[in-house]
This record gives sequence, structure tokens and C-alpha cells, in this order.
Amino acid sequence: MTARSPSGDQVTGPPGRAARTGAAGGRAPRRRRRAWLLLTAILLVALIGTAEGVARALIGGRISDRLRATVGDTRVHLGGSALVGLTRGRLGLVTVTGDQARLGRLTGASVDLRMSDVTLSGSPRVGHIRGRITVPADALAVALRSSAGSLPVSGVVTDPSSGTLVIALGQGGPGSITVRPSLRDGRVAYSLEDARILGRPAPERLTRMIEETLSKQNSRRQDPSPLGVSSLDVTSAGVVATVRADDVAFGGKDR
Repeated sequence: MTARSPSGDQVTGPPGRAARTGAAGGRAPRRRRRAWLLLTAILLVALIGTAEGVARALIGGRISDRLRATVGDTRVHLGGSALVGLTRGRLGLVTVTGDQARLGRLTGASVDLRMSDVTLSGSPRVGHIRGRITVPADALAVALRSSAGSLPVSGVVTDPSSGTLVIALGQGGPGSITVRPSLRDGRVAYSLEDARILGRPAPERLTRMIEETLSKQNSRRQDPSPLGVSSLDVTSAGVVATVRADDVAFGGKDR
């Protein structure tokens, strides 16, 4: 800037002071605006995160409740955004896991299912279900012990090489029977392969009694699983049911 001396001559002063003052005054409102924008963004993210959590809990609870009648208590994991799913009325992927699930009358099973194209609105349905339900040997022993009362079941061992179950009978297992699990009209059934007492073939009378007991067990009324069990396999982990079904109603049967 310039000024005049007492003699009238122009005098040049320190440049830029006014410019710096104006620039500083302009930066302050901009900083405040940026701070407000940042705070607004943080609040929006927090609100969206809270809403997403609520939506996940709501949808997960609804799906878990509808599956409880079929496979018992499970944990539900949603793929993608629950908020978007609620808006569209449809979810692309849902994973269902649990270690106390059910397969018909068999309890204590582990479940690992993938459900895709899940409709939430109207009459809820699942487009496709794929996965496995595994019933361990201990759970099989409990089920057989309670349902086949005349057989003193003390334990079960799986034999993956032959696809059978070896059931120990009596305290200390002096007797054993070998059965083959299979699917009959969507239900789990057992057929007798062998019966032994102290390592020797069991008497025919005892074999007939075991076959009658298994027949009664197999004929007991039980609805086929709506999850669509397509096959059974005997593995070292237990009996594994492969689940494969399409267009399944939540808590209901296929169309």
C-alpha cells in the first residue's frame, strides 16, 4: 500500500496486510462449514448403521422363528444390506447355522444352509435352499434309545466305509446290531444289516425282534422335511443329510 509523507511524497508501506486479514476472515467460515458437513456425515453414518442393525435383528428374528418349527433353534446371517432387503422385500442370500438343530425326530444336529432369493413380503418363500445337516453319533444314540425302547442302546459308531451304523446293545456292549440309514419318502429309516451277541450271529428270534422294532420305528408318523433332504451319507462326523430344495414356503410345505 502507499501513503503520503508530510512533504507530500508517496511512501510505500508493508504490502499484503489487508489481503491477509481478508483471507483469514474468509477461511474461518469455510472451516466451520467443513466441520458441520463432517459432523452431519458422521451422524448420517451412525443413523444408517443403527437402522441397519435394527433391520438385521428384525429380519433375522423373523426367519429364525419360521425355521424353528422345522429345524429348531438356529443362527441367521444376512448377506448384503438388510435395509435394502426390506425396501425391495427380497434378500439375495441368507446363511443359517446351528449346533442344536433337528432332522425329523433326530435332535442335536449341526446345520449349515444357504438360502437364496428369499422373499420377505406377502407369503415369505425361499427360492433355493442348499446345504447340510449333520447328526453326530451321540445324537443318533440318544434318538434310538428313546424311540426304540425295547433295544438297550448304549452307543453308536459310524462306519463310513460301508455306510452303516454299529449300535452297541447292553451295558458294556455285549451285543451289537448294524443298521443302514436311508431315505424313504423323505423320511429317515433304518434297515437291519447284521446282529451279533458276543461277536457271534444273534439267534433268529432276537433278529426278528430287532427287525420288528426297527419296522415300528420306521412306520411312526413323521412328515418329510420341507427343507428337501435329497440324500443321506454316513461319515466320521455322523449321518449327513444333503439338503436341496426350491421354492419352499417359510414354515410350510412346497407348492
